[in-house]
Amino acid sequence: MKFTLKLLAAVSVITMGFAGPGAAQDKTKLEVFHAWAGHQRFHKPIAEEFMAQNPDIEIEFRAPGADYGAAHLSVLRASLANDLPDVYYSGYHLLPPAARILSEREVIVPLTDFIAAEGDGWIEENYAPNIIALGAVDGVQYAMPFNASTPIVHYNADLIRQAGGDPENLPTNWDELIELAAKINALGDETYGMSYDAHNFWDDWLFQALIKQAGGRMMNEDETAVAWNNEIGLDAMKLAVRFVEEGGMPLITKEESVTLFCAGKKGIHFTSTASVRRFGECSEGNFEYVTGTYPVTNTENGGVPTGGNAAMILTSDKKKQEAAWRFVKFVSGPKGQEIAVLGSGYMPTNKLAAGPDYLGDHYENFPNWTTSLKQIERAQTWYGYPGTNSVKIGRVQMEIFAELMNGDLTPEAALEAMVAETEALLPRN
Repeated sequence: MKFTLKLLAAVSVITMGFAGPGAAQDKTKLEVFHAWAGHQRFHKPIAEEFMAQNPDIEIEFRAPGADYGAAHLSVLRASLANDLPDVYYSGYHLLPPAARILSEREVIVPLTDFIAAEGDGWIEENYAPNIIALGAVDGVQYAMPFNASTPIVHYNADLIRQAGGDPENLPTNWDELIELAAKINALGDETYGMSYDAHNFWDDWLFQALIKQAGGRMMNEDETAVAWNNEIGLDAMKLAVRFVEEGGMPLITKEESVTLFCAGKKGIHFTSTASVRRFGECSEGNFEYVTGTYPVTNTENGGVPTGGNAAMILTSDKKKQEAAWRFVKFVSGPKGQEIAVLGSGYMPTNKLAAGPDYLGDHYENFPNWTTSLKQIERAQTWYGYPGTNSVKIGRVQMEIFAELMNGDLTPEAALEAMVAETEALLPRN
C-alpha cells in the first residue's frame, strides 16, 4: 500500500513537470485560413505579435489557398464536410456570396454583438465608413476589413524622362497616359510602353476598375442583369484595345509582365498598391520608381474597386468565438495593420494605423506608399456576383478579354459575348 501511494505521488510529480506551471490553463487554438502563400510574410508576424500579447490563444494556419477563388471554393466545400477553419479571410468580391451561403448553412458568426460590446464610437474611431462597409453583407457586419488595396499606376521615371515626359507631372487621364506609353514604347531597345493585364489577371478586378472609373456599376438593382451592357462597357473594351495597339502593351503572362517592369524594360504598369514594396525593392539601384493614381473618366461618380480581404469567424464554439474576435479585432487594429502594411504595400484599413504612432513616419519617408491613400475616397466595393458562380464568371470574363486584346474579337463582339456569358452563369431565380 505504501509503495502504491509513493508510486502515485511520483507519477503526479512527473505529470506536473511535463505540464509546466502555466499549462494548467489550456490554450484556445484557432485555425486560420487565408489565400496567397506570399501573404504568409505578414500573416505570421501578425500572429506572433498577437500571441505574445495573448498567451492564452494559439494561432495555427492552414495551408494557404492558391488565390481568392480557390480559397472561396475550399471554404464552401469545408462547410459541407463540417471542417471549417475558425477564422477565414475572404476576398471582398467573394464575401457576399460566401456570407449568404454560409449564413444559410448557419456556420458564420455575425459580428454585431462583438462590435456593440466595444462601446459607442469604437467603429468611428477606427474605421472610415466606406472601409468598414467592405465587411458588411445585406446590412450585417460579417467580417472585419484586413487587407485593402486599390489599383494604382506604377511608373519607371527614367523611361518617362527618356520619352520626354515629366515624372513630377504624371498623366491625369487615359489619353495622356496612352500617349506617354506610346512614346516610351517608341524608345526601342526591347522597351515596352505599358501593361494592363486584365486578360490574364487572377480575377475580374482590373475589368471592374474600367467600369467603375467611368461611373458604372456591375449589376442592376435587383441583380438580374449586368449594368454595363451600354456605352460604359463598350468604352472599357475600346480602352483595352488601345492599351495594346497604341500603348505598346505586350501580351504576356502577368508574371512575365511584373518581371519586365522590374527589369526596367516597361514604363507603365497597372496593378494593386500591394506591389509597392516589391517594386520598390526590385527597382532599387536599377531605375527610379514612382506611383500615380488611377485615371478616372467620371470625376464625380467614378471610383476604383477595393481589393483585399476581410476576416470572418466560422467557429460554433463559444469559447473559440471569443478568442477569434480578439484575433480579428487585433489584425484589423492599428498594430496588426502596421505589420500588414509594412509587409506588403496594402493601405491600412484602420484609421489609427496611418497616424504618427504607427505608419506616419513611414509614409512621410516613402511617398510611393501613399498613392492609394490619396484615392481612398474613390474606393468602392469589389463586386461579387450572386449565386455560386462568381469565381467562374471572373474566369470566363478574362478569357473573353484575352480574345479582345489579342485582336480575335472586336470591342462590340467582346461586350456582347461577355454580357451573354456572365448572365448565363447568374442564378435563374
